[in-house]
Amino acid sequence: MPKDSQKFSILSKLGSFVKRFGRFIKKHLLVFIIIIILIVVGIIFGRKFLLKADAHEVEETQTLTTSIEVMDLQSSISVTGTLAAGQTQSVTSTVATGTEVAAVYYEVGDYVEAGTVIVEFDADDYATKLAELNAKYNISDIEDEHTLQDYLDQIEEKQEEMAEIQEYLDEWADVYNNLVDAYNDYLEYGNSDSSIASRWTTESNAAKALNDGNGVTISGYESKQEELETLQDEIEELQYKYELEQLNQEYDNTYTKTEEYESVTESQSGTQVVAPFSGYITAINVEEGNNYTQGNTVFTISNTDSFVVEATVDEYDIASLSEGLSAVVKFDATDDDEFTGSVSYVAVTSDSTTSSSSSSTGSTSASYEVKITLDDTDDRLRVGMTAKASVILESVTDAYAVAYDCVETDADGNSYVTAVDDEGNETKIEVTLGLESDYYVQIISDELSEGLQVKATASSTSSNSSDESKDENNSLLNMGGGQGGGDMGGGAPSGGGGQGGGPGGM
Repeated sequence: MPKDSQKFSILSKLGSFVKRFGRFIKKHLLVFIIIIILIVVGIIFGRKFLLKADAHEVEETQTLTTSIEVMDLQSSISVTGTLAAGQTQSVTSTVATGTEVAAVYYEVGDYVEAGTVIVEFDADDYATKLAELNAKYNISDIEDEHTLQDYLDQIEEKQEEMAEIQEYLDEWADVYNNLVDAYNDYLEYGNSDSSIASRWTTESNAAKALNDGNGVTISGYESKQEELETLQDEIEELQYKYELEQLNQEYDNTYTKTEEYESVTESQSGTQVVAPFSGYITAINVEEGNNYTQGNTVFTISNTDSFVVEATVDEYDIASLSEGLSAVVKFDATDDDEFTGSVSYVAVTSDSTTSSSSSSTGSTSASYEVKITLDDTDDRLRVGMTAKASVILESVTDAYAVAYDCVETDADGNSYVTAVDDEGNETKIEVTLGLESDYYVQIISDELSEGLQVKATASSTSSNSSDESKDENNSLLNMGGGQGGGDMGGGAPSGGGGQGGGPGGM
């Protein structure tokens, strides 16, 4: 095909395409206008968001600040417990086991005054018990007297024996001494001197005829001396036993017998069980006609003129608590009303029955009992209510305080905050840390003032930044809406009209 023919064919096709495109635009003019509007809106919104992102990045590079506030701070430990009466006592009786309950005069819930007889036991058999006790000790007294007299009789007998022996020894002492002297000479010189041997023979033969023919000998005399010493030892032993028996009897008379008599009389006096103080009867544990077991509770009484919160604290907090610390207590039954009180008891040993375990770690944590006495009472309070208390460990009023993250530490370990003025200049202020709460910390320095702006971290101003971010986003949306309704919304119809006239001319 010639080249001219090819050019004509291409131009013909191009003209045909333009005509078809023009007819398409004319038929779909509205769609075309909408597409153009969407493209313009996308360009405008994208540009504004990019500008806002850049501005936000610039703001992040700027210093964040927060103001120093004057506030009251306190450090506390929270505990949950149960409300109990300020004074509660389980009353027992001293009557013997098996004594019958004669009468119960009051019921649970009754209010009684101190000294009121609540329960009475049968006392008919106590006269018999006292008579039996008297008879028992009358017999004991006679036996004790006989025992002491027996010791005295034995001592007297041995003393008489000693006297007889001593008389013998005194009577024949000279004879004994001559015999000993003659015998000693005989042993030493008898073989060499016949006169000495003769003397010993004469003296010993003469001594045998003495003492009514019983004779006096060296061995016999010395045997009497040994017998005398033995009797002396026996007398001393008997005297010791006599004195010991006396002391035992005196002890029995002074203590044992007295205690038994007092036990019976006290048990007899326990037949009437009275209220130890004024209050409400909260339990009666005996019934008329039943037999009582000594030591068991007869009744329980509570004085609700005061209240105590009984709670438990784990081992991590117990060391921080001590008697006298102030506390604030709330009850569900009293809405948000607060009751003041103070810690009146802190256990020194763990109550094993209240030990708790962690299911996740398998470890145990010991619990310790604490009591908080309320300063006042209220008609709405009832024993057994659940109490939520905060024990105040420390408190301070009108303190300069900032968030923890505002405080920094230098290389020497000194704490400081960084003050920032209106021009952004920073000044380091060394501070002393005071009381710490859950979020704030007290800072102390002569250079501080309320409202002073200090350098802060993102976390310490996160809530303010979050609010500002929301405001900025709302502002951005408002700006977009205004532009869409003005520039875009108004411009599009105008342009559409113009464009509509163009294809018509075509």
